[in-house]
Amino acid sequence: MNIKSGGIINQILDLIDNNKKLVEINQDFRIRTGILNFFKSRADIMEFRNFLNSFKKIYDKKSDMGDFQTPMELTDKICEYISKTGFKPSILLEPTCGSGNFIFSALKYFPTLKYIYCVELQKEYDWIFKVNLLLKSFSTKINVEIEFYKDNIFSHNFSDKFFKFLNSPFNKLLILGNPPWITNTRLSKLNSNNIPIKSNIKGHRGIEAITGKGNFDIAEYIIISLLDQFSIYSGKIAILCKTSVVKNLIKNINILDLKISNIKSLLIDTKKEFNIKADASLFIADLGSEKEKTCKLLSFYNPDHIYSVFGWADDKFVSNMQLYIKFKYIDGKSQMTWRQGVKHDASKIMVLKKLETDLYINGLNETIQLEEDRLYPFLKSSDLKNRVIKNSDKKIIVTQTTLNDDTTLLANKYPKLWAYLNSHFKYLDNRKSVVYKNRPRFSIFGIGDYAFKPFKVAISGFYKEPNFSLIFPHENKPVMLDDTCYYLSFNNLENAFFTWLLLSLDEIKMFLKSIAFLDSKRPYTKDKLMRISLNNIIDNISFDTLFDHYKKNCEQFIFYDFNENDFNKFIKWKKSPTKNEVSNNN
Repeated sequence: MNIKSGGIINQILDLIDNNKKLVEINQDFRIRTGILNFFKSRADIMEFRNFLNSFKKIYDKKSDMGDFQTPMELTDKICEYISKTGFKPSILLEPTCGSGNFIFSALKYFPTLKYIYCVELQKEYDWIFKVNLLLKSFSTKINVEIEFYKDNIFSHNFSDKFFKFLNSPFNKLLILGNPPWITNTRLSKLNSNNIPIKSNIKGHRGIEAITGKGNFDIAEYIIISLLDQFSIYSGKIAILCKTSVVKNLIKNINILDLKISNIKSLLIDTKKEFNIKADASLFIADLGSEKEKTCKLLSFYNPDHIYSVFGWADDKFVSNMQLYIKFKYIDGKSQMTWRQGVKHDASKIMVLKKLETDLYINGLNETIQLEEDRLYPFLKSSDLKNRVIKNSDKKIIVTQTTLNDDTTLLANKYPKLWAYLNSHFKYLDNRKSVVYKNRPRFSIFGIGDYAFKPFKVAISGFYKEPNFSLIFPHENKPVMLDDTCYYLSFNNLENAFFTWLLLSLDEIKMFLKSIAFLDSKRPYTKDKLMRISLNNIIDNISFDTLFDHYKKNCEQFIFYDFNENDFNKFIKWKKSPTKNEVSNNN
């Protein structure tokens, strides 16, 4: 809509007659636009006049609000898709309406609309939306009532009139929009006021909030809030959001008690539609029906083809229902505890490369001389590409052997190391994670007896294709891993080897793919890995089958002269773990 059309702008200005009362002016604008109380005060009228007279650009995108105005071409496609399902809404709710593109598309595709309720926080969009409605009114009659509120959706109280419409027989509600694609943490850093009142909507414990689960997406909060209030009414919800938001909604559907069904996540091309790179979709579901616990994943551009179905299979959350059914016998509880690697948050200081005996170079390109005792071979997530790993070209400084170690004791035993750490105190003392708060100076995390066992089986949390690496000690020391890796540790090669061999089975890979979301930043986490029951695998595999697998797929990476007797010993160890072996990561 061409807001710069000078002739129409003058016509709009002519509609504001200073001799008329506010109620009369509002009545004139209501007849033309459908908006109840277009102006709240005489001051509003003056502001609106100034806005029209000085307008240079339609709007600037507000990064502090985390919003992307939805192109009209896309809002048209979305409304057209919904209309083709046969749904005929009489009420439209747009919780973050911006310049109003969704509303204009809805007016085009839903002739059954009687009433529109919209909320927008930004003052600029308030006037832009109203001007766009006025522009439309010069070419098309607007036959709906519109309640518009410049307000924060997080604290907004819906009007009695809105609930009166909702409770009228046969009225159907459509919740439609594109809330901000940003997290509460990101908004806080931008000093935005577009943040909900902090509340524990999913019942997370304190430690979960500290480790990241307390950081939630603003769109997720808005969707949950709207469904909590309106899912009992007949209608639909169609919201653009990140794919991770839809996953979280389905994952928490039992906790949140969301009464929605026919749930779909229609993937969109964000580069094409918004010129940004993000995994996003149109979340769409029916309201006012029995609760469903699964979601169909489709393409918005080819909605007849279903990529997969994710959600709840009994009490298990899975990413691919069809694949999961084939391999669900693996699903259980790991008898061994998967551990995360060392967390230090200062790689330029803590990770070194060896030049020669006791001489190293750090990430700041400084050459240093340190005692060897507290330096351990080190692998990052990106190093876990090979099936078997026997060396490393990196070292990590390990300041503690347990989380409670007093690091000041390093000063007497390792003076060079202590001097080095103190010389870089600005890096180490300013680590931002709260896990270091009230801990010993220069402390690290992800450390314990399990970290110092000689053999490990590890996986990167980042790669889409799951690969388990068998890791040998290097230079008579156990290899340490970074905190983007997950691993099991062992005192002997036999148990490490058979565990690695079982985890390298195709069935394990398929099972992991059926429960992991590959669009996640970290598809394979401790939660996922702890669902692998090796005992269930052992119960469903023979020695001959496993030996065959070894010969075809693993012998090229490691020669291990094992026999059925060795395998039976391993099974006995796995089935009857001792306290010090398996329960503490063997």
